[in-house]
Amino acid sequence: MLERFKQVFSGLEIAYGQTKKTDDFSENGKHQTKSFTIKNPPTDKLWQAHLDGEDPALGIVPIREDNKCKWGCIDIDTYPFDHKSFIKKIRDKNIPMILFRSKSGGAHAFLFTKDFVPASLMRDRLKKIAAELGHARAEIFPKQDYIRADRGDTGSFLNLPYHGGDKTIRYAFDDEGNCLTLNQFFDMYEKYSLSEKELANVKKTKEKEKLEDDNNPLKGAPPCLIAISKEGIPNGQRNNAMYNFGVYLKKRFSSDWDLKMHDYNKKYCTPPLERNEIQILIKSVDKKEYQYKCKDEPIQSFCNSKLCVLQEFGVGDGAPSPEITEIRKYDSDPPIYFVTIDGESVEVDDMTLHDSEKFSISSMNQLNRPMLPVGKIIWRKMLVHLFKNLGHVPAPESSKINVQVRELLADFINKAPGKDINDIKRGLPYSDEKDSYFKFKDFWRYLQRTKSWPDKTYPKQKTMRLLEELFSTIELVKSIDGKNTRIIKMDIVKLERPNVRKTKMKDEPFA
Repeated sequence: MLERFKQVFSGLEIAYGQTKKTDDFSENGKHQTKSFTIKNPPTDKLWQAHLDGEDPALGIVPIREDNKCKWGCIDIDTYPFDHKSFIKKIRDKNIPMILFRSKSGGAHAFLFTKDFVPASLMRDRLKKIAAELGHARAEIFPKQDYIRADRGDTGSFLNLPYHGGDKTIRYAFDDEGNCLTLNQFFDMYEKYSLSEKELANVKKTKEKEKLEDDNNPLKGAPPCLIAISKEGIPNGQRNNAMYNFGVYLKKRFSSDWDLKMHDYNKKYCTPPLERNEIQILIKSVDKKEYQYKCKDEPIQSFCNSKLCVLQEFGVGDGAPSPEITEIRKYDSDPPIYFVTIDGESVEVDDMTLHDSEKFSISSMNQLNRPMLPVGKIIWRKMLVHLFKNLGHVPAPESSKINVQVRELLADFINKAPGKDINDIKRGLPYSDEKDSYFKFKDFWRYLQRTKSWPDKTYPKQKTMRLLEELFSTIELVKSIDGKNTRIIKMDIVKLERPNVRKTKMKDEPFA
């Protein structure tokens, strides 16, 4: 059973994820969590512990280093969620997904393939399915088309189902909405897992010829309008829906589009809006500048921007700007951030991420995608929102600031030590059997000369404070060769043992 489970949910082999509860609570009373990526292979012991129900659950990154995957998931974070109705919908639409209950009672809708396929293909199919099902805003896994594994990126993990085996609350459903044991799920997997060719054909537009027919009332329309025409317009959203139908009609018909608004109102709204309400919408759409309201419901949940751009009467030049969906922090000093934009990753430092204009330049250089101008307040709000679910990617110890400064300080003290205490005047460090001594300005010059220190992040005063915190250094004013001199004193055991030049001094230089 273990090997079978691993084979179905296999993914990245150089790292895995864990999500742990914190002591904080959200506004709705749920425990806040923090996610960690651990850069070690997911061992058999970890897989078995997951099936045994040991905490924390195992998280697997679906995308491998070669940017391929064999499963993908739509994470539907809606509560309460009607799992049976959703299963009926995907079966009616002939979508070969398997639905799972998430830990919190939401839904994880999985697509499985028999072999590894390009992650970009999996994501494309999942996004089309999510839009058609009215969950375009749901998270898609894999979250990236590719990862920068060579630069330390590990992608985003999803906590696996069947935590606790058959005693789990994270189980799969059959086609009637009944919960499945793990072995029963394996049978469902055999039924619905796809070849790469079959995946490529999932949700291909079979109605293309009909949609291009001049007699089709929605010829060349955005996919969101086609979807809500079939699904029905939710209560309270008829005005927004008819506004967008009005934009479509104005794009398609040059003369009598306003008259057709009344016909479309009767055809797609149940019950239809009053005539005076339609007249108000016509006046609004008739303004010189008009675009679809892609960020408003009901069409936002059915948005498929990539397909919409290709539609004859889609968004065209009004296509939505590239959207940031996730930020992962590479925990080096200073940190590096991997920012996901429409499935692709931009690597930036903290100052670039904090500034929308600088970020746009990085996105333009790395992805050939500049960002539209964004106000500072909106940009900060977006960062605050994304940082609530910040993913952490561990960095090597050598990238930590305490390791860096220890190595640099050891090199400075050991490379050319002074023969006696008076050599400090010449800019050299000096060590006896117990302590090391140097002038901070000489160490700072060494850092500047070697160009090995992030002095913008750690300027002089901050570096001085870092030495105090890490090595318990103290600053002394002592007389050297008859002149008062400010020097730093530190215990040599804090570093790799410095070179100590023997002198004829019998006593320590300072009491």
